[in-house]
Amino acid sequence: MVYVSVRGRVWLQAEAMNMVESVGNYVKHRKVPILVKKQDRYVTFFVPAISGESIAHSYQQVLAQELIKAGEKVCPLCSKGIFLKSTNKEVYKYSTNKEPPKTNSQQGEQEEGQETKGRRGKSQKASGEDLVKAAEEIESTIIQSCGVEDIGGFLYAEEPNVKRTSSFYTGYMVPVYEVLELSSIDPQLHSRYALGTQFVSVTQEGAGKAAGQMIYYVEVASALFTFSFDIDTTYIGKHTFITAKYGEPVSGVDPVKRSKTALSALARFLLDFPVGAKRTRFNPAEIRWESIGIAVSDDVFTMPSSFTGDYLARAAAKAQLANRGTRIHAYMEGGCNIKDLHCYSSPEEAVLKAINEAISRVK
Repeated sequence: MVYVSVRGRVWLQAEAMNMVESVGNYVKHRKVPILVKKQDRYVTFFVPAISGESIAHSYQQVLAQELIKAGEKVCPLCSKGIFLKSTNKEVYKYSTNKEPPKTNSQQGEQEEGQETKGRRGKSQKASGEDLVKAAEEIESTIIQSCGVEDIGGFLYAEEPNVKRTSSFYTGYMVPVYEVLELSSIDPQLHSRYALGTQFVSVTQEGAGKAAGQMIYYVEVASALFTFSFDIDTTYIGKHTFITAKYGEPVSGVDPVKRSKTALSALARFLLDFPVGAKRTRFNPAEIRWESIGIAVSDDVFTMPSSFTGDYLARAAAKAQLANRGTRIHAYMEGGCNIKDLHCYSSPEEAVLKAINEAISRVK
């Protein structure tokens, strides 16, 4: 296995990357409560945030593109950035081009519906063996049909339920500890203007007043944000739902190739950072890594949270006590100069060195 853990701090200026609702003509930025200790008391701050769902969506868009380039299978929905993930039999049929397997109970219900009135048969309950067999077919078919669902997980919510946990983990981006009191959200006024065209209607009341302008507000935030992302290649391309086959490669799938592609997608994701919505008109004025640490390990090793500025030093200390064949690649503005870290002069160099090492370890 190869386990890659990423923590970082990234500057986002004048961003509207994760909006949650509109109230009339006012569009609100996502906010979360953060509780911290200041001197001898605890204080709650409501701060701008970017959800893990937003990060996961962006990574999976990059992942789908990289899988297609590598010649791996991606379902028709995931290839378009629509991650329904085989939630029911209709999506399953569309994504895999196959009918889901029927259990004894489903066949019994179908036959029961064909019975004449007054001669209704007794519906059968699916046996445990029958359900396991159906679940194994569903799990195998979805993994064979779509690398994104293999790596990003899915939940088939029909009978039998089949769940696959994502091989990557992420969470909320929030302002770092040092800037909690300074991070800001401000509503920006915008307008759509149509005066001087034949499409403007003159209002009935108020002579000569025309409704040719629509104003609206969009909340925009600026802060130094935390970032976290881990990926575990152990079970990519392998069974995880059926205990009898747990950890066995799925027929027709190359776990090594998919794992390497997932890591290549992570490198591209970290370099381009295509996170968030509203990027066509509210592309952040600045996206810049202030620091980043990437741990490449042979077993589970997670980097400490980047919420506080000493996270790279804490990562080095943790690696000394709980090393899993861990090598930490890092970048920090002004230089990191921390013992046992492999420091680089740019975040791009740190990312590429770390991911290249991770790819070389996949076997």
